[in-house]
Amino acid sequence: MSIYQIFRPLIFKIDLESAHNLAINFLKFCPRTATIFSAKRDYENLRSKLWDLDFTSPIGMAAGFDKNAEVATTLEKFGFGFVECGTVTPKAQTGNDRPRIFRLEEDLALINRLGFNNLGAEVFEKNLPKISVPLGINIGKNKDTEEALHDYLPLLEKFYQKASYITVNISSPNTKNLRDLQNENQLDLFLSEIAKKKNELKNTQKKNTPILLKVAPDLSVAEQEKIAETVIKNKIDGMVISNTTIDRDLNLKSKNAAELGGLSGAPLLKKSNEVLKNFYKFTEGKIPLIGVGGISSAQDVYEKIKCGASLVQIYSAFIYQGFGLVEEIKKELSKKIVAEGLKNISELVGAAH
Repeated sequence: MSIYQIFRPLIFKIDLESAHNLAINFLKFCPRTATIFSAKRDYENLRSKLWDLDFTSPIGMAAGFDKNAEVATTLEKFGFGFVECGTVTPKAQTGNDRPRIFRLEEDLALINRLGFNNLGAEVFEKNLPKISVPLGINIGKNKDTEEALHDYLPLLEKFYQKASYITVNISSPNTKNLRDLQNENQLDLFLSEIAKKKNELKNTQKKNTPILLKVAPDLSVAEQEKIAETVIKNKIDGMVISNTTIDRDLNLKSKNAAELGGLSGAPLLKKSNEVLKNFYKFTEGKIPLIGVGGISSAQDVYEKIKCGASLVQIYSAFIYQGFGLVEEIKKELSKKIVAEGLKNISELVGAAH
């Protein structure tokens, strides 16, 4: 039993947002204590290279945990192959009213309706760490911004030089009308402006920072196909699949299942894997995909990579299992690769197709 498992009953007596804030402060101000029991290890068969970036493993921290880029240096010590911070918006905003994040213990899931609460781009920029693994920056719009590009384009410019990659988040269900940007009649114009800005920055800053698009798991198959076409047309570098779901037809058992917001955790695994497989098929495996949703074991990672993910991200499972899960997954995943007779994890990408 891990140290976290011993203390979890006590932690679960605290509301989730307060517990999260305590965790951020602990990781920030007591980094040595936080990682004292972690035994970080690299496995050669888990290494990969994407977008000219070196990943020691495909396991990353998803956006949403370190919203203000405060603890990435500590997270790296737990063995993550990359860390994505944010979502950051141009101006600080408090988000939606509390309570706004809930544990679904029986389902090993979470529901949040946070609403991009963060301290804003200026504070985020000052907090940005120097870490040895790729650092992703997840960007979004303020809730009161009517023209989304007025927020996304300046954020691209602000963080283009500092990020290993940038994720454009247009799929949170907790910012009014944000998901409308995924609609066919808006997405092409939106992505063409994003691509135009990226090319301008690439030329002026002499750096090719990959731009990724994060989409929802609640899209129809027809919508997924159209988005894939639009992503390829505008030469977007990759996709994050997927965000949280508003679907509640997932046989949820917990008392908080009826809360509004985005659902993450174990119940999302099957749904997100189907969406992932579709996007791999619709993009013909031409662009790297980061698979997110429901991962809690090495087997889950293995399945996502077979579905088409080159990398994966985790968040909700850490609430239930602690950060020691990273090294557990890496160890078991490395064994699985050997058992399959493969030399490297990259050989597994899209194998389910």
